[in-house]
Order: sequence, then C-alpha cells, then structure tokens
Amino acid sequence: PMLILAVMAIESNFNPFVHCAVGDQGRMQVMTRVHTDKYQYFGGHMAAFDPVSNLRVGAKVLQECIARAGSVEGGLRFYVGAAHLPEDGGYVAKVLAEHGRLQQVAAGRNVPLQPPVAVPTPAPTAAAASASAATAPQSAKAPAAEKLALLESAASPATR
Repeated sequence: PMLILAVMAIESNFNPFVHCAVGDQGRMQVMTRVHTDKYQYFGGHMAAFDPVSNLRVGAKVLQECIARAGSVEGGLRFYVGAAHLPEDGGYVAKVLAEHGRLQQVAAGRNVPLQPPVAVPTPAPTAAAASASAATAPQSAKAPAAEKLALLESAASPATR
C-alpha cells in the first residue's frame, strides 16, 4: 500500500482529475488507451477519473510491471515507460524517496514537508535491457519518450 501511495504522490500529487497530453489519467496516471481492457470492469475509459477505479487499475498495472521486471525498481521503470531508455528522469528515485518518507510518517516520525531532490536512476546494462526487450509490455514501449519528456518538463507533479 505504501508503494502505491508513493506512486500516486509522484504521479498526480493525489489529484484524481489530472491528465497529461500522452493520455495518462487520474491519481495513478494510467494510460487508458493502453489499458482499456482493465477499465471495462469499471465501466470503460471514463472510469480513469474515478479515484477507486483508477487506484485498482493502476495497482494492477504496477503489479504486472513489477512481476515482469522482477524487482520494484525495474517495475517502476516499466510503469513510467522507461524500461528500455538510458535513464528514467529520476522517477524511480522520486517514488522510492516518497515511499521512505511515507514509511517514516507511518512510524510516527516528523519529516520535512518538501521531499529531498532525487537522483536519476541509471538504466540497466545493455545485456539486461536487450534480454528483457522481448517481454516488454506495449505500454512501456510506445509512449516512453513522450512521458519522460513530460516528467522532466513538469515543475510539480500536479501540473502533469
């Protein structure tokens, strides 16, 4: 649950109505055109703006990404669409830093209101990237560069 909260914090700053030009929508910033099958149970693509539906679909997508990658870090790279790019724009580091902050809050510790600046996560080696390229989900291949450009240009998560 804390990892999902961390993803929501970084992706949308918990805004259920946020969307971006490449099609990411809702708190988990799920690409509805890629994951239409997952939204059918909830009534179709407009369910992306329903916080519960978006959370459930986003959690399912994240779960699949982590399973495919074999690690949380790799799964986050798949989730943001940067699994096969040389760098992820700091996304993995931001999510993991927020995850750590949330764990500290849950343990009753005081934490700063502004999270620390994250350092970009280096890409896996070329051999590891080419070995996993055959199993990459379509959602990680197509919009990755567009999504990374938006991540890097955004001044804050709420503007995406």
